[in-house]
Amino acid sequence: MNLFNLARKNIKGNINNYLLYFFSMVVCIIIFYTFNSLLYIPEIQNVDPFLDSTMSQTSFILIGFIIVFIGYSNAFFTKKRKKEVGLYSLLGVKKKTIGRMLFFENIIIGAMTLLTGLVLGIILSRLSAMLLLKLLGAPIEVSFSIPLEAILTTTLVFTMITIFTSVQSYLLIYRFRLIELFHAEKKGEKVPKASFFSASLAFVLLTSSYWLMFNGMAMLAIPIVVIGTYLLFRSLTVYLLKRAQKKKAKYYHGINIIGTTHLLYRVRGNALMLTIIALLITGALPYIQAAFSEYGMTKKEARSTAPYSYIYLSKDEAIDQQINRIITNDKNHPITEQLDIPIISVKGTTAAPFQDNHDLSINLMAEQTFHQVKKTMDLGDIPPLSGEQAIAFKYYFIHQSAADFEGHDIEIPLPQGKQTLTLEKLEKKSVRLTDGEEFLYLVVDDKLFSEMAENFPPITYKAYEVENEKTTKETSETLQKLSDENMQLLTYYDKYTSIKAFTGMKTFIVSSLALVLLAATGSIIYFKQISEAYADQNRYEILRKIGVNKKEVRSTITKQTLFVFILPLLIGILNGGMLLLSIVVQYDMDLIENVLYFLYAVAAYGVIYLIYYVLTITSYNRIVNR
Repeated sequence: MNLFNLARKNIKGNINNYLLYFFSMVVCIIIFYTFNSLLYIPEIQNVDPFLDSTMSQTSFILIGFIIVFIGYSNAFFTKKRKKEVGLYSLLGVKKKTIGRMLFFENIIIGAMTLLTGLVLGIILSRLSAMLLLKLLGAPIEVSFSIPLEAILTTTLVFTMITIFTSVQSYLLIYRFRLIELFHAEKKGEKVPKASFFSASLAFVLLTSSYWLMFNGMAMLAIPIVVIGTYLLFRSLTVYLLKRAQKKKAKYYHGINIIGTTHLLYRVRGNALMLTIIALLITGALPYIQAAFSEYGMTKKEARSTAPYSYIYLSKDEAIDQQINRIITNDKNHPITEQLDIPIISVKGTTAAPFQDNHDLSINLMAEQTFHQVKKTMDLGDIPPLSGEQAIAFKYYFIHQSAADFEGHDIEIPLPQGKQTLTLEKLEKKSVRLTDGEEFLYLVVDDKLFSEMAENFPPITYKAYEVENEKTTKETSETLQKLSDENMQLLTYYDKYTSIKAFTGMKTFIVSSLALVLLAATGSIIYFKQISEAYADQNRYEILRKIGVNKKEVRSTITKQTLFVFILPLLIGILNGGMLLLSIVVQYDMDLIENVLYFLYAVAAYGVIYLIYYVLTITSYNRIVNR
């Protein structure tokens, strides 16, 4: 019991160092519990049948993040406690007793974080469920429940992690000699050498990786980005700081010499940590951007895959009349547009570089029909057509330039002879009348379409556009029950809700993982800087004795800490931004929208990073500038 009380007093005495660790761990536990509790909420299970597998996979990723974070944090506390442990041993306390005291400390901290995290997780679980249902586009009414399975899973995982780290703490006294414990913080770093070759190589590797990204070789670029980023922190930063030393006027102004020299000595030791954080940001930002972008463009994406409120292939006049009555009787969603879209489906061959050019599936559309649908489908304008001229519409699996298709002939076999069409232009846009595979559409002159219809009877798609189509649940469900597979019924409501459910789930998961990642990376930098602060206490005490005031010391701390925080953030933004731009260019995506959502992701990341930065300089200043 005495050991337990001593452990509790030690925690109380080091509460300032444990607070951020405690907060970060509580965030991890809340999110882990939330993900597991969502599996047992019926309202969410009914919306997404794949929730189980999605949340399970995410939980494993979370555990990986948490293990890395706890391992690094534990290393920080171990290093900081070495001198204290050595003092206990010098005073005659048995190694076994010291080990048990450290074991109890870790157990107490683990139990406190687990209990706090579970309590807050239970309180916030209903809010999290409502948020997820809101993102999924489902009714947000959800019953309050406390799933025992989620509590047991969370308790088991974090208890195992706590026991493992507690055993590590117990073995601390046995892993080091007494002299090593007292001199743990006195190990200096060698003066790093500025290597122009390594600095140049870092620049070459990163620019080469960007070139590979923009040329469709992202997988090959990834290892080059990793190596280039590491060399950047290990060599280029040293080179730049050495260059800064040569600018005498600025270098000797105030105590800039102290901050620059400190960074120079520390940056190589921090190279691996900064590289890992920069690479995590590199991967995290595009994922956050993609989640925000996809969710923000749900309406636009639904429109591109389901251009009309209702569209189906006409098969029977009696069924057409029945469908018309159902849609017309829905007074809450009056019809704003109704049209027939005749299409001729044929086969053809061409020398144009289509993927299946020797057995080309073609849908012919008359020019008049095109002008009726172009606004709804956002297809733009085309020049007037005559004779055998044709304009092609296809988006996917077009890897060549549109100019490579111009002037090529397409031959369509007829019962007597053949029909030749000349491609005037290829528009990289989709014409969507059905779900599933994207077809090649050719827009031809009305007269030519009529002539082709004599040999190939057109099929007719009936399309309806109604008001407030996002809320046509009842009508859409009624039509789905009436239709069969051959009708190819496609409703905007079904597409909108399915896309929103997918993007909403993705946004929720990515945001949660990003929060854990932020907590982990921010805390890692915090612990690293605070560890250096304790090691530098004597140096700053000497500075104060020779007349350096507290304001100057704080200014130096602010600058050198900013360098450590902002460098991986900027490199991560640069790498992530290049990756995003390469994807946007490669797939001909909307540049402005994607860049805007990327800036949202950067802003969200930057604000939370700023909080960790302020906490770090405050704690650092409190330690060395008393």
